[in-house]
Amino acid sequence: MAKSKLTENPIFLKSGKYFLIVLFIVSQIFLAYQIIDKNYERIYVFISELIPERSASYQLEELVVNPSGSNGQRYLVVEIGLDLRDRRHIELIQNQQQRIKHEMNEVLSSRTVNQLTQFEVREQLREELAVIIDQAIGTDSVRNLYYTRYVMQ
Repeated sequence: MAKSKLTENPIFLKSGKYFLIVLFIVSQIFLAYQIIDKNYERIYVFISELIPERSASYQLEELVVNPSGSNGQRYLVVEIGLDLRDRRHIELIQNQQQRIKHEMNEVLSSRTVNQLTQFEVREQLREELAVIIDQAIGTDSVRNLYYTRYVMQ
């Protein structure tokens, strides 16, 4: 029986397969590059519209609160900084600022001096204050809330 040349030289078949695979991948890369190069501006605008605006920071005004049971002898001074999910929410916060300050004052003044000096309670208050802001503006915007100043006198 006569053997064909194809069965005698399997190295040629293997290298031919690899060559075709590499050629296919390189042609796909080249084609993708050409499409993106010609349509870059349109693609950029389309993707930019899909991604919401970047986050923002916002500083609330200082709050001065008399803790519960202190009979006006003690007070708490708090400044709060916010990390927001969207810059557009700053305007919503500014529109609801009086309501937010009022509700924060109520929450903070309902705590005793002992509670306000405990770390665990302060962390719990951070979460409560973030919820107050989110509820006031009607969206889940507060990514993080920081005490930029927390002084008990």
